[in-house]
Amino acid sequence: MTDAQDTADKQQSKSPTSLWAELGPTIAFILTYTLMGRVPDQDGMFSGDKAIFWATGALMLSTAIVIGLKLSRKEKVPPMLILSGSVVGFFGVLTIALQQEAFAYIKPTIINLLFAAVILGGLAAGKNLWKLMLEHAFELPDNAWNTLAFRWGLFFIFLAVLNECIWRYFCPAPETPLTFLGLTLVPSEPYTLFGIELGSRDQEGVWAWMKLVNFPIVIGFMLLNLPYVMKYWSPDKKDEAES
Repeated sequence: MTDAQDTADKQQSKSPTSLWAELGPTIAFILTYTLMGRVPDQDGMFSGDKAIFWATGALMLSTAIVIGLKLSRKEKVPPMLILSGSVVGFFGVLTIALQQEAFAYIKPTIINLLFAAVILGGLAAGKNLWKLMLEHAFELPDNAWNTLAFRWGLFFIFLAVLNECIWRYFCPAPETPLTFLGLTLVPSEPYTLFGIELGSRDQEGVWAWMKLVNFPIVIGFMLLNLPYVMKYWSPDKKDEAES
């Protein structure tokens, strides 16, 4: 990589759009959901009980804007953003077109499982995709990169399980069951799993706001891994390679 290319990559990693690529769409989702949720229930789409659909549309639009901004600035769009943006668009269309809230509920689960599959699958195939995404920022030995990739792969699985637990506990059962390949993923009636009654509560807002709470959880996990990164990081070696 040339010095100009390396400098450009560093500038892109510090670009404001790098932060808004993650936080901006989530804030748009929460604000839209909260504002629409205050509208009195009535017939038609402009109703409080349709807040999840308006919030899903805001999430899709804001994600598209972030990607568009990066492209207009000739910045490299991170692979994870491309993957998450594709899932957001696909499940967002299904949510709105079919008026099925359950698609919005399971979308974070799908995204996190795909992240885990890409990272852990890459490791199994001998390709550390986590290293490819972050090696411009850290100089670490391969064994350290492999450990971090494995940890983050498991962490994304944890986020997927967390999302499933929260929405199934707090969100009401949909009017029609959500099925896939003959399997019922989300029943239309309350059900019991491991002795816990699910699908009987009407507290969708708890799940919606949990999307914002995920950021401190991610930051906390990053901080937990910081001592391990600092143990193997060789900034002097990185500086020599860049000179």
